[in-house]
Amino acid sequence: MSKKSKAEKRKAKLRARKQQIALSEQSLSTRLSCALEKLCEPVMPEYIDDSNGPDLVGRRIVWRMGQIAWNIVVTGRRESISEAFQRTQLDVEQQKTVQNEIIGLAKRKYAEFPNLRTAIRDFSVLRVGGVPHIKARPGDTFPEIPFPEFGEPESEPETGSDVTPDIVRTLRKRMKLTQIQFGEIFGMTSKKVSAWEHGKAEPTEEQKQKIQALLKENNEQERETC
Repeated sequence: MSKKSKAEKRKAKLRARKQQIALSEQSLSTRLSCALEKLCEPVMPEYIDDSNGPDLVGRRIVWRMGQIAWNIVVTGRRESISEAFQRTQLDVEQQKTVQNEIIGLAKRKYAEFPNLRTAIRDFSVLRVGGVPHIKARPGDTFPEIPFPEFGEPESEPETGSDVTPDIVRTLRKRMKLTQIQFGEIFGMTSKKVSAWEHGKAEPTEEQKQKIQALLKENNEQERETC
């Protein structure tokens, strides 16, 4: 075999190898993209408003939280949460809300996608048939590690004269309601509920009493099921 033939054969093998790697990475990207979207589905309704078309900003926020949660579980780097706030203008209460969301997403990732241990380096947003989807870019793959410890869970909110943003948010999540559904109980919009949960607005005394009653009822139901 001539030197030219050998060189061409090596080039052909190299091209085939590159194609194989590209196909493998594309397959992994598809799996990660689908998994990240499914991971974020329960949280998505609280952050998006599609009344004027697909809310790309809200989706990016949720998918970004999902990416952080995903990588925390895969890599064990809990500091990823604090790093997420370095370039934001979130106040302390908002940071706490986002942190709790990320921890919740991390727990869900650990429970529902334990065998996908590749980090998500970044993602882009694509429109498929007018519907926003993500395309994840795979990062490094890590060995299985225990679920990261996030410290002691927050204490259970008690009923009382003061209805804090944490109490409103915790009650709504215990009732498994979106902000829209929770707002319907009080005859108001999801934006008002969001304002309550972020401390930007406060319920009236009548609304506080209703929240306290719902919280008491929810606590009693939980005790009955224990």
